[in-house]
Amino acid sequence: MRLVLALLLVATTANADPLGNCYDELDARHITYKKTKKPGIAKPVEVTSALGGIEVSGDEPLVIDCSLVVSLDEAAHYMKALGMTKANFASAYSRRNVRGTNHPSKHSYGLAIDVSSFTGPDIGTLRVDNDYEQGLGDAVDCVGQPLTKGGAILKVLQCQLVRSGLFHLVLSPDYDDAHHDHYHLEVIPWPERSALRASSPAIH
Repeated sequence: MRLVLALLLVATTANADPLGNCYDELDARHITYKKTKKPGIAKPVEVTSALGGIEVSGDEPLVIDCSLVVSLDEAAHYMKALGMTKANFASAYSRRNVRGTNHPSKHSYGLAIDVSSFTGPDIGTLRVDNDYEQGLGDAVDCVGQPLTKGGAILKVLQCQLVRSGLFHLVLSPDYDDAHHDHYHLEVIPWPERSALRASSPAIH
């Protein structure tokens, strides 16, 4: 009997997520959400509150994987510091392939979101397709020398998101034409995360 209990304990420990239960993390962050079911999403939730003080809204309810919710909630600190109160997404969960391939997009798993604009009382509305200035920065100076205030804010945010360790991919207009009008923010599944923030920057 003791052997059976020991084996069960080992199996339970081996199957536990390194960061603990993702839903418990949402509760600890006082995020309001509803558990739901969506094909392809491992830990699907519908977010019904602001994330880190940032209203994340789009044309449809925000239904994504719990892992992405945690990263967005943490990344909201950067947005608030830049004067943002709202982030508008053009796409979140969507069953589709990566453009030009037969491979499912991470949107299919609720692990990616495309943010197209940011709004704040002192900055107005900044649109990625209109205000982001391409070709700035390098490995030493990420921001470079933007020509406009809006361009500077968007570039600073992009650099912070890339270096935060919260995302696996941070794709902007600098990446390719397919991302000319949004930031594509993508995470890895919660069980694969060994830490809230990875030690390496996001692919960008």
